[in-house]
Amino acid sequence: MHLTIGPITCSIEGLTEEEIPLNSRQFQTEGQEADICYTFHEVEELPAPDEHWARIFERPDIQVFQHGALEARKLAVGNMQAAYALYQERDERTIDIYYLNTIKSQLLIDTIFVSCLALERHFAKKDAYILHCCFTHHHGQAILFSGPSGIGKSTHAELWCRHIENTHVVNGDRCLIYKDKEGRYWAGAWPVCGSSQICLTEAYPLKAIVFMGQAPHNEVVPVRPMQLFKQLSSQVTINWWNKTQAGQALDSLQHMLGKVNMCNYACNLTPEAPKYLYNYLREKEWIS
Repeated sequence: MHLTIGPITCSIEGLTEEEIPLNSRQFQTEGQEADICYTFHEVEELPAPDEHWARIFERPDIQVFQHGALEARKLAVGNMQAAYALYQERDERTIDIYYLNTIKSQLLIDTIFVSCLALERHFAKKDAYILHCCFTHHHGQAILFSGPSGIGKSTHAELWCRHIENTHVVNGDRCLIYKDKEGRYWAGAWPVCGSSQICLTEAYPLKAIVFMGQAPHNEVVPVRPMQLFKQLSSQVTINWWNKTQAGQALDSLQHMLGKVNMCNYACNLTPEAPKYLYNYLREKEWIS
């Protein structure tokens, strides 16, 4: 089976179509050469990386190992005693994924399956990044509402859908940002959508990223570029344990800051909130 997500096509061996999540199945393609080849292995006990692998990072849900330019990851839920899978690279495009037979049914959970693929690592090599946001389409253009969880991204996107014509949500939780051959930024679909349950396989030219805030009155708040950069980098998935890749990611985001329209919007989440922002984006000629 082949899945094409943004600029990457990956092959999946060792699992049937019915054993991967429905949202991921939407990305199934045929006739394209795979950039990355994953082979899943069902095991009773997870193998341990041998002595050639050095552990370079650890937190309760992940251990990261390195062998030259290659990477391995032991994945868990909550703590390493609940480890469920081992991701291990044979080379930069061939990867083995060992998973416990006791969690096979859980591979149908979006986050479990996609975590096994470590896609953010491979997207970074193609200058593509996953942004925590509500990905909204308006009239053939992508507007991304980003910010911390609970700030009102989804609520504001729903208000756009109600009060601004030709608007719908593509993904309620994540978006893949990448460039086409001409260097133009696009917002693309992602197979994990959180509690929104909105996961469409659509891609549109990226016109604006709006960092959301809450306030009694609706206002686009002037901020320095450095503040926008901090907000952007805090909402993008970056493997900070890989210093080279993290540095490249920050350089790429700095470039994005100069090419993509971004602003801070503090609002009260009333029906007037989307209208105010819509008029602002139109006046700035960020959207048509």
